[in-house]
Amino acid sequence: MMKKQPFFMSLVLMCGIFCGFLITYTSVLAENTDTMKNNVSKNTAPWNVVQREEIAKVWSGNPVGFDFLVHEGYLFIAFYDATDQKMVIGQKKMPASGPSSAHENWVFKKMPTAIGWDSHNYIKMIFDSENYLHVSGNMHCVPLIYYRAEKPLDVESLTVVNRMIATDTTPEALNAARENRCTYPHFMKNADGELIFTYRDGSSGNGVQLWNLYDTKTRTWRRLLDTPMFDGEGECNAYYHGPKLGPDGYYHVAWVWRDTPDCATNHDLSYMRSRDLIHWEKSDGSPQMIPATRSNSEVIAPLKNGEGLLNPLVAIGFDTDGHVILTYTRYDENQNNQLMQARRESNGWKYYQTSEWTHSWIFSGGGCIPTELSFSPVEVVNGKIEQFWNRKYEKSGRFILDSTTLKPVGPAPATSSVPAECYRNENPQENQTPRRSSITDPRNPNRLYFFAWETFPINRDRPYKVKPEPSTLRMFILER
Repeated sequence: MMKKQPFFMSLVLMCGIFCGFLITYTSVLAENTDTMKNNVSKNTAPWNVVQREEIAKVWSGNPVGFDFLVHEGYLFIAFYDATDQKMVIGQKKMPASGPSSAHENWVFKKMPTAIGWDSHNYIKMIFDSENYLHVSGNMHCVPLIYYRAEKPLDVESLTVVNRMIATDTTPEALNAARENRCTYPHFMKNADGELIFTYRDGSSGNGVQLWNLYDTKTRTWRRLLDTPMFDGEGECNAYYHGPKLGPDGYYHVAWVWRDTPDCATNHDLSYMRSRDLIHWEKSDGSPQMIPATRSNSEVIAPLKNGEGLLNPLVAIGFDTDGHVILTYTRYDENQNNQLMQARRESNGWKYYQTSEWTHSWIFSGGGCIPTELSFSPVEVVNGKIEQFWNRKYEKSGRFILDSTTLKPVGPAPATSSVPAECYRNENPQENQTPRRSSITDPRNPNRLYFFAWETFPINRDRPYKVKPEPSTLRMFILER
């Protein structure tokens, strides 16, 4: 444990990093408990920096997801320390308004796990209904790494648990509980506010997705589902997105199947929905058996290996009528990547090509790969459908889409601007990749916590010859 004086989901900034699972941004996990609004209105007033703070020196060897939470008047952060690459959880009391005063110190707890060069190993945090902090991360096909606080709102009381269903942490018990080869931790809450944890057991091309439910009274976990949610039956595994709560009251999930660690072997964009995360159905209301397999699931886009479907490049959104829209990519006849939309309409799925891009980016291989493309889900803003994309060699930005054709009809109006100083690269090393993340204060929507740091570029999880100098994790408190 360390104490140190002078260090999120409403605004998320795309970082252009893709792994086996979507880690294109660092964000506070959307808990999927709030009813989606079908006509979002954006405040366009500019943000002003009221305070800047240098929090800590952090690991900069490769991009990896840190996590940030605002909860009960406290700010919580999770990062990897620069000194020994250990996971660190921080906590600080924040005032309801105005800048943070100097006497409000950060409290840091260093955890007994250290990251290597693997960008899969992001960190996730969440609070249960009794205000106990849960943390998981730094996992890529390794035994479960899981910490839980012994006191409410207290990072210093975080203790090592490293098991959920397993009876103990011996290899035999972890194998029996399928907690010995864990990747992609993900916390969320259901409509009743119950805490859920999901992760992949196994490896790329040969893994299953497991879901656990937490009992706050007994402080124990049990399986939410008796079987894995997805099962590639030893031949592939599902890379999923969601569950995302829609305006129709359903949780929506989309996924692709992948045969091997080679990202070119993604195929068959699939879909299902549920009202309770336990009973699932296809888009026509017919039952979806669990586990979902290649043979029993609803395939939305029957793309084959090598046809341009990439597991991180899938997004779930909704149009002005509440119809679900799945955004994905594929190659056209000239091998150019194109942005595609599948919309569930009254008479079935309809397909739209949003882009007319003329540059080809053919992807393949394993590890975390550099990418030339990122995008957001479609969303409704002031009665119009909008979508952001960032495409190398093509026009990028946020665009209004025609509600019928889903083609761009012009740029979206400017949203509130973040001062340029927040985006400034302050690491003196060459070839640094910026990492940016932010979150509004739930007590004060006119306050934004903006975080910035830099890392070396993604390198398919291979080490660089020289260990880089650390980066400085910075926080800007913005108000409007």
